[in-house]
Amino acid sequence: MKKTFLVEIGTEELPSRILYNVITIFYENFVDALNLNNIEYKKVNYFATPRRLALKILDIDSSQKIKKILKKGPSLKDSFDKNGIPTKSACSWAKHIGIKIHEANQLKNKKGAWLVYYIQQKQEKIEILLPKIVEMSLKNINIKNLMRWEINNIKFFRPVRNILMMLDDKIINKKIFNINSKNKIHNHISFKEEEIYLSHAQEYPSVLLKNSKIIADYDIRRETIKKEIKDIAKKVNGSTEINLKLLEEINSTVESPKGVLATFKKKYIKCIPNEILVYIIEKQQKCFPIYNEKKILPYFIFITNIHSKKDNQIILGNEKVMEARLSDVMFFLKKDRKTKLLDYLPLLKKVLFYKDLGTLYDKTIRLQSLVDFMSNNHKKTDLIKSAVLSKCDLITEMVFEFPELQGVIGMHYALQNQEKHEIALSIKEQYLPAFSEDILPSSLMGSILSIADKIDTLCGMFLINQVPSSNKDPFALRRAALGIIRIIINKNISLDLKFLIFNSLKIYNKKELDYISISKKIINFFKLRLLSFYEKKGYNIKVVQSVLSCQITDILDINERVKIISNFEKEKQLKPILLIIKRISNILNVYKKDINNIKININLIKIEEEKNLFKEINNFNNDIKQLLIEKKYQIILLKLKNFEKPVNNFFDRAKINHCDIEIKNNRLILLKKIKTIFFKIANFSYLY
Repeated sequence: MKKTFLVEIGTEELPSRILYNVITIFYENFVDALNLNNIEYKKVNYFATPRRLALKILDIDSSQKIKKILKKGPSLKDSFDKNGIPTKSACSWAKHIGIKIHEANQLKNKKGAWLVYYIQQKQEKIEILLPKIVEMSLKNINIKNLMRWEINNIKFFRPVRNILMMLDDKIINKKIFNINSKNKIHNHISFKEEEIYLSHAQEYPSVLLKNSKIIADYDIRRETIKKEIKDIAKKVNGSTEINLKLLEEINSTVESPKGVLATFKKKYIKCIPNEILVYIIEKQQKCFPIYNEKKILPYFIFITNIHSKKDNQIILGNEKVMEARLSDVMFFLKKDRKTKLLDYLPLLKKVLFYKDLGTLYDKTIRLQSLVDFMSNNHKKTDLIKSAVLSKCDLITEMVFEFPELQGVIGMHYALQNQEKHEIALSIKEQYLPAFSEDILPSSLMGSILSIADKIDTLCGMFLINQVPSSNKDPFALRRAALGIIRIIINKNISLDLKFLIFNSLKIYNKKELDYISISKKIINFFKLRLLSFYEKKGYNIKVVQSVLSCQITDILDINERVKIISNFEKEKQLKPILLIIKRISNILNVYKKDINNIKININLIKIEEEKNLFKEINNFNNDIKQLLIEKKYQIILLKLKNFEKPVNNFFDRAKINHCDIEIKNNRLILLKKIKTIFFKIANFSYLY
C-alpha cells in the first residue's frame, strides 16, 4: 500500500554554515537506509530552515516484507567425511538453526564451498522500522562540533525541541533524541507559542507557508530571495550582482524571508572606494548593494525573517547600523590618508611575522630579493617597489579594523599616492588565490609578488620545522603550494622550483641549517601537491608519476610533458612506445649484471638490423637536443615511435645472449642507450 511518510526535526537555530550539508547528508543517509531495507518509494523531498530538518517520502510501500537471511555453515570439506556422512560440526550447525542436514543448500564461489540455509523472516512493520532509520540517519551525519544538552547528554548540532513523524494521517508515536513524536509542527520563532497540528503528511510544507509564511523548501526559498532582491532593485532603476555565497548564507539564516529596501548617504559613495563600500554592505552588514551600470547607488537590500507591519522601524534600525559602520570607515580612511603608504614601512619592524622568522619588515626585505630573482629584468624596479609597499597597509587603521581588506587597502592607498596602477594592483593581488578555486592574479607583477609571498612563508615554515601533518595544516602551506602551481601554469611563468626554493631558504641566512636537505623536503612537498592538482583535473596519476620521477623541477616543463603524454595515451598512440620500452627493460633486467662497458663498440656491430638500430639512436640524439630545449614533446614522442620497426627487426634477427661475451654486452649497451633515450621524457615503467 502506497503512503506518504513525513519526518520533521524541530531544533533551535542551526548554524548557517552547516545547514545545507546537514540536510543533504540526512537525506542521503535516509535514502541509503531505505534501499538497504528494500523499501520501495517514488520520491524523497528534503526541507531545511534554521529551525527544522524535514523529509517527505512519497508513495512509500508500507506493506510488510519477507526477507531472506543467509545462515552460513561449515565448508563442504568439513561437513562430510570420505563416505559422504555428515560430520559432527555439520550436524551441530543444522540443529542450531533448526533444520535437518538434508534440507541445507550448498553455496559455491571462487572462495570456496559451504553449507547454507536461507531463513525467511518477516521484516519489521514500517511504523517500527522508519523511526529507527530516521534516528540512525541523523546520528550518522558526520560533521564535527556537536552539542550536548539536558541530563541525558543527547548530542546533535543544536538542541532538538520537537519531533514529528506521520504516515499519511497516522502519528508514529516513537521517541527520537528522547522526545516523543507528535503531529505538531515546529513553528516560527516569532510564533512559537502558536501551535500548528497536521492532520495528514501531505499537508506539509504548505501548512507552514499558510500559517507562518515559512518557506521550508531550501531551493525554493533561495530563489524567492533572489527574485525579491531583483524586483526591489528595479523599483529604484537599479540592478544587482548577487553575491552567491552571501545568498546561501542568508538563505540558511531565515525561514520566512522578506526583502526590504533601505538607504545610506550619498557622500559615502564619493568618499569610500567602491570595493570597500561593497565589502561593508555585503561582508559586514550581510546586505545586497544596488548598482546602475556598475556604479553603486545609495541603497541596500536586507532580508528579514519576519513579515512585520512596522517595516519603517526595521528599516530605520538597519540604516542606523549602516550609517555607524560607514562613518567609522570614513574616519579610518581620513586618518590613514594623512600618512603616505611608504611611510608605514619602518613601523613593520615592530610587527612579528612569526617566531624565529623575523618581523614583517624582514619579510618585506626577503620579498624584494625574491622578486629580483624572478624578474628576468622585466620591470625590475617596479617589482621591487611593489614588494617594498606590499605589507605597508597592515599597519593602517583600516586593515586593523577590517583584516580581510589587506591588500585592497594597500592598492587604494598606493593609487592615492600616485603609484603606478600595476604596482598598486600587485599589492592587492599578492594574496591571490586565497583558496583552491579562487581567481588568480590578473597581472604578471601581481603573479610574481604572489609567488614570492607564498614561497617565502612556505620555506620559512619548513626551516623551523612547522610542516603540515596528514590532518593539520595551520599555516595553509598546501594551499600556498597549490596557488604557486596554478599561477605558474596559468600565467606561463618559466620558473625552476629548485632554484626558487634554494634561494628563498638562503635569504633567511640561517647558516647552521642544511639548505639542500630542507630544499629536497619542500620539492617533495610540491610533488605531492602536483599529484593532487592533476588528479583533480582527471589526469591518469601514473602519467603524472612517470613525469615527476624524472626529477624535473620546472613546473611548466612538467605540465607540458603530462599533457602531451596524456594526449598520446587517450589517442592510443602510447601503446607501441610502451611495448618497445617494456620489452627492452625486461631484457635488461635479466642481464643487468652482464653490462660492463659504457660505450658502444662500433666494430662489434655485425648484422644489418643492428646497424640500422645504431643509426636510429644517433639520428635521434642529434635531433632531441634542440627539441628538449624547445619542449616539443609531441614531436619527440612521434620520433620515439620510429624505434618500433628497427627494434623489432633487431630482436627478430639479433641474438642477445650471444656466445661471444663482448658482442652480447655490446648489444645490451645498445638497448640501454634506447632506454635512456625513452626515459629522458618520462619513466615509462609507471605505465606498463
